[in-house]
Amino acid sequence: MVIQNCYWCENEANSMEHVPPRCLFPEDKDVKRVFNKTFREHLITVPSCDEHNMQKSNLDEYLMVTLSGRVGNNGLAYIQTLTKIDRSRKRNRKLLDIENSDVIRINDKEFPVLWVNVDTQKLNHSFESIARGLYYYENSKSFKGELTIVSKLFNHMEDPDGTEYNIRSSEIIEIERRHWNTEVKGENKEVFSYQFSPFDDFKTQTLALNFFEGIDVFVILTELTAKEIEDAKSRLSFLNKLLFGDLQLKYER
Repeated sequence: MVIQNCYWCENEANSMEHVPPRCLFPEDKDVKRVFNKTFREHLITVPSCDEHNMQKSNLDEYLMVTLSGRVGNNGLAYIQTLTKIDRSRKRNRKLLDIENSDVIRINDKEFPVLWVNVDTQKLNHSFESIARGLYYYENSKSFKGELTIVSKLFNHMEDPDGTEYNIRSSEIIEIERRHWNTEVKGENKEVFSYQFSPFDDFKTQTLALNFFEGIDVFVILTELTAKEIEDAKSRLSFLNKLLFGDLQLKYER
């Protein structure tokens, strides 16, 4: 018997974790009559311990409800919102922190919308879990480095610095992504797809996550140690000063 290790912590695994969570993928009873397709086939799974699987089921539901209902997603997410998400919210009235509600009208049709205060800590934990799971799936080993999560999803009028960082960083990555020349993967791209960039000279690569063809989340993964990161920053600072004239080198002729 082959003993598998958890995708996250490398403790002995005793279950399989879906990446991303299975609940994101619509059930046949909700969408098959409209799309004539099953969205729960060929899902990715990785070995997991209990701590990094069953104990985060509430986070999975929160991720599903938060992402599916966002304005700008595809029609599949909209139907998911009217069916499965509606059932989840009726079971748990406190699932979302709703600030306001309204109805928008498009082409003589009315669409209910909600303003929701999002718990970014919960979402970041879910995105980190997905990134670590996909890294394990692609490389057959756990990720040991540092992760940074970037997305325009986190924009907020009361956090201008964080909003500017996420917008600018996302735009830079979107430009770089045009040159990755790597495969966009995912058997159910209407729900979820992902793409890894090549590694750069600093042992860093970026993982692009896309949900419901409307939400992009980027996870920057670096395999450098903390000391290597500081050394790299020092080298970059030195080169920038040298290139832009802030540092004058003295030498003997």
